Amino acid sequence: MAFENIHNERELLSRVAAGDRDAFKLLYSGYYPVVQRYVVLFEPSKKYLDELTQDIFIKMWEKRERMAEVESFKDYLFLMVRNTVFNYFRSLKARQPIRDLEDMEVEDREQGAEDLLLYKQYYEIVIEAMEKLPEGRRQILKMSIDRGMTLDEIAAELEISKSGVKNQLYKATAYVREYLKEHGEMSLLLFAFLSLFDN
Repeated sequence: MAFENIHNERELLSRVAAGDRDAFKLLYSGYYPVVQRYVVLFEPSKKYLDELTQDIFIKMWEKRERMAEVESFKDYLFLMVRNTVFNYFRSLKARQPIRDLEDMEVEDREQGAEDLLLYKQYYEIVIEAMEKLPEGRRQILKMSIDRGMTLDEIAAELEISKSGVKNQLYKATAYVREYLKEHGEMSLLLFAFLSLFDN
């Protein structure tokens, strides 16, 4: 189930905050592909993709009481992914003096706000680029990106050939990548964001 099929997100988050395991299962199945795409923004090699994704959902359940107060779950999710990934890689490094770690935490909070702002800018640029695509091509890209569907699944739902889907998806992602490069503010996050549209 893709996350756009979660019709009443606010109610679902409230149920999770109250400890409803069934509601959390819905959240898990709906947002799993979204979390993975966010992880890839910060860990493009995908080496730790599954491990980090599971860790994020574990942390989400452990901090479930906060869910009822979340205004934008996508923003909350983005920052949770970023912090989890960065903390994970920090844990792989040698121990540092506590003072250094405290300084790093301050820098992380500031960088997190900057990353979120950039992310929102890039996301708006992607939406703008997608609106310029032909309708059929845009639909295929949304099915791939938003719903995490495979070429076979898209072909079956649209009743067209797999090669046709692949061709349209290639053209769509190539266009969005170029549009991002042309209109996005240059940053390391931009290069990571572009990896979402690798062919």
